[in-house]
Amino acid sequence: MDINRLTEKAQESLRAAQSEAIRRQHQQVDAEHLLAALIDQEGGLTRSILEKANVDVGLVRQRLESELSKIPKVTSATGADNLYITGRLNRLLVQAEDEAKKLKDDYVSVEH
Repeated sequence: MDINRLTEKAQESLRAAQSEAIRRQHQQVDAEHLLAALIDQEGGLTRSILEKANVDVGLVRQRLESELSKIPKVTSATGADNLYITGRLNRLLVQAEDEAKKLKDDYVSVEH
């Protein structure tokens, strides 16, 4: 996936997910990190989309926190140099890119 094809908000979310993984001492960035970043993003669409779908965002955030706390912590002298995107998150990003192409959108956005 070409990160330059992501909108500013999508890039911001991905950076926030990476930061969250680093803060939590996780070695990999996964879909849960990204969803947490999307839900917490100020002025982002994810929270309003979930609310319009009658999803309890507080409950989703609570369950995300539970799942994120289960991920093993890894400490190393090199820190962020050893941060990886999981295969699962990579597939999700590729699917979002494919969805944008299907819709003939130039950029991959949060809603994809």
